[in-house]
Parts: sequence; structure tokens; C-alpha cells
Amino acid sequence: MRVIKTTLIGGAIFLVPVIVILFVLGKAISVMRHVTRPISEMLPFDNIAGLAVANLLALLGVALVCFCAGMLARGPRARRLYQQLDDGLLMLPGYGLIKSLSDQFTEERPTTSPLQPVLVRFDDFEQLCFEVERMADGRVVTFIPGSPDPWSGSLVYLAAERVQPCELTVMQAVSHLRRGGRGACGLPIPTSLAG
Repeated sequence: MRVIKTTLIGGAIFLVPVIVILFVLGKAISVMRHVTRPISEMLPFDNIAGLAVANLLALLGVALVCFCAGMLARGPRARRLYQQLDDGLLMLPGYGLIKSLSDQFTEERPTTSPLQPVLVRFDDFEQLCFEVERMADGRVVTFIPGSPDPWSGSLVYLAAERVQPCELTVMQAVSHLRRGGRGACGLPIPTSLAG
């Protein structure tokens, strides 16, 4: 029963973005048809290789708009706007963790990820945590995730010597936490910080 439930949820999570993209493209092509209809009526032919000229021009128009938007997105203003939006979203609980997880799909070993897995030494134990940032005074802002729910946790400020980087990706760390620590033998977790 659980397999069916997770498969259905996984299928829905996969299909929702596809449906949204198809819906938006359909609307964009519909709007573009109104723009390109006068141009297609001026042409001496109605179709090309079985496709209506109006539809073909609408598709080309949408592709051109997407290309121009992509060119604008590469500019410095768009990057600043994206950075401001991203900084604002980082204020939302859980966004940093979600962004770090999604960065795993776009980069081999992301260095710009908001969270980096680290091993933190406490009095008589060590814990897998996430480094958020380093402060000017040398302290490390650290998120201590819960297990098996890494989406909730605590934020602490630690001396840098108590924090050791891990070779884990964010996805590996989250998966390890969700499994309640099972499978630690196969992960590149540093042996000890104690010196």
C-alpha cells in the first residue's frame, strides 16, 4: 500500500510542473496567434508542411520571446533582481534547505549553496549540521537539523574550531538524517574533531 501511495505522490509531483508548463505554453501560443494572424493573412500561402502558417508563426513568436527573455536574464540587472528575490526567499523557513537540495541537480559540488554539510563537536558527541555562513568575528552560523525530519531544527552560533566541513552533498546529508542515521558506514563523514 505504501509503495502505491509514494508512487502516486511521486507521479503527481512529476506531472504538476509538466502540466503547468504545457498550460502556460498553450496560453502563450493562443495570445501569439492573435498577434501573428494579421501577418499570416498577408502571406500568399496558408500552410507549410501541413502546419497552419498562423500556428507556425505563433510558435516562432513564443520561441523568440523565450530567447529574448533568456538574453535579458543573463544581464547584470536581471542577476541583481534574481539575487534580491533569492535573498528575500531565504527568509522563509525551509527555503535554504530546499534551494540547497535543488542546487545538487545543477552543479557537481555547489559552492554557492546556502547550506554546506558540516560535522559539529559538542561536549561529548558530534552532530551532522549545516553551515549557513561565517560571521566577521569568526563564528559559524550553523543550522542543527532534526532527525528524521531535517526540515526543522535550531540555529546556533559556534566557534569555528568546533565546525569541520564534510564531503557530503546536501542531498546525502538530508537522506542520512531522514534514515535516522542508518547507512553511516558508507558515507564520507570525518572520524573525529577531538584533538
